[in-house]
Amino acid sequence: MQLYNTQKSLEDASKICRFQKINSTYTELADIRDRIWLDAIDNARLLETNPDTTLFSGNATCNNFMLILEGTIRIYQTAKDGREITLYRVEAGGLCVLSLNSLLRNQSFNAIAITESNVRALVISSTSFKIMIDKISPFRNYVLSTLTERLCETIYLIQDTAFNHLNMRLACILDNLFERGPTLTLKITHQELASELGTTREVISRILKDFEKQNCIKLSRGYIKLASAEGLRWFTEPV
Repeated sequence: MQLYNTQKSLEDASKICRFQKINSTYTELADIRDRIWLDAIDNARLLETNPDTTLFSGNATCNNFMLILEGTIRIYQTAKDGREITLYRVEAGGLCVLSLNSLLRNQSFNAIAITESNVRALVISSTSFKIMIDKISPFRNYVLSTLTERLCETIYLIQDTAFNHLNMRLACILDNLFERGPTLTLKITHQELASELGTTREVISRILKDFEKQNCIKLSRGYIKLASAEGLRWFTEPV
């Protein structure tokens, strides 16, 4: 009897911890008290993956809804010649719109999702997801809001790709990475930057060397050091 009580206490503590994590990560959903939502979180499967784990690829449909508690997932496409372009990233507290499209319309999209770090997520069945969409208005509103925000981001991506020069787009990415990083040195390869922008490593290397000639950055194998933030930002301004 004592063993049973101890086990039940541990299970209860685990459930409380799960709800606390969900509420702190998905603050827009923290006030939901609907029994359907509570049961879905309670019965969700915990997914834990390592970096570089492929979660879906190709035209496979998604049969589950995922709430990311920790980590980052990159969604990208590949061309026939092997080039990649990043569509977007999903971090803790976010939703993958391609999986939402698959769940809502049963349609797939030719893209790849891969983890960039250790990822912990709660996986909810498509049946529970559809019930929550139908019955819980705060959940439905959050999903629709996420879809709208991602649509706007996609439009900006299309505009950026169509109208802005590649050196400007690369300078913007570097500027953002330097701002977010703890030091003035980035650990990143030319191929990784090429995959972000949907171009080739050779093109990225040529632009980076031009930035270096302008004394904006300094290059070494696998690293880029900021030499002049002002100089780099000059390239981010529209001509």
